[in-house]
Amino acid sequence: MKLLADKDIRFKNLFGKAAIFVLLAVVGIGAILLWTGIRKGAFTAKSPIYFVADSGQNLSEGMPVKFSGFKIGKLNSLTLDEQGRVQVEVSIDSRHLKLLREDAVISLIKEGVIGDGVLEISRGTEAKAVLTAGSVVRFERANGLEQAVIDVKNRILPILDDLHQALSDPQSDVRQTLKNLRELSADLRGTRERVDHVLGSVDVNLKNEVGPLLRTLRQSAANAESLSAKLENELPTLLKKADDSMENLRLTTVTVRDAVQKSVPQLPGMVDEARVTLNKTLEVVGDTQEVVESLSTHWPLKSVIPPHETTPVKMDSHD
Repeated sequence: MKLLADKDIRFKNLFGKAAIFVLLAVVGIGAILLWTGIRKGAFTAKSPIYFVADSGQNLSEGMPVKFSGFKIGKLNSLTLDEQGRVQVEVSIDSRHLKLLREDAVISLIKEGVIGDGVLEISRGTEAKAVLTAGSVVRFERANGLEQAVIDVKNRILPILDDLHQALSDPQSDVRQTLKNLRELSADLRGTRERVDHVLGSVDVNLKNEVGPLLRTLRQSAANAESLSAKLENELPTLLKKADDSMENLRLTTVTVRDAVQKSVPQLPGMVDEARVTLNKTLEVVGDTQEVVESLSTHWPLKSVIPPHETTPVKMDSHD
């Protein structure tokens, strides 16, 4: 080695350089491991928490424990006790225990519909005491997609069995109801035929009886419309003639009234003159009667002139 060192200066202090390189590599690896441990919480104080599960299905060591979406611990171990129950130990960061209460609940849930299972721990009631290391909390399984399918299956299968039994039994209510529906459908078909027949008869009667009546009413309406139009055209002329007749009647009445008013002052004189004329006429009639009577007693007029019947002279009602 000394010979090589003497001939090539690059190999001078080769062992010291190699030792320094190895030391730096070890320090780097140690720093990375330390940083990874810190990030993973390997150097964080842990507190064990326990719960009992009915089954170890979907539970595995290393499963994260989350609170409000943040990882605060993990599942350490699963053991089967003498009663067939699963005893589960989880470790929680000691600094996070103050956030939890003694009635906290750990739930097995799915991250998403088909995601990995995680343990979600709830806070609990604020009035309760703070959760301590070594405590036992309640465990429950959240209804994921698989559990939902199982629940639906368990609910639907009994219903399908009951339905199949109801449809298979001739005396079941469903079969009897279907039978009654068929009979009702047949009755309704006959009722519909009778109703169609009645409606056809009504249609014929309406066509034969109501049709002429409608035509008569239409003709009467047309006549009334024509008469209305005629009255509308002639009524103004008739009204004018009526107004003229009333005006003539009024003028006639006025004329008669004026004539009567003019004649009233002359009535007493005319009555006196009529009375004098009547008296003179009576005197002449008396004289004539005497002449006739004297002549009637002499022949040849006696046989020709009939005897005169003396009757009272009719006077005017004004006397």
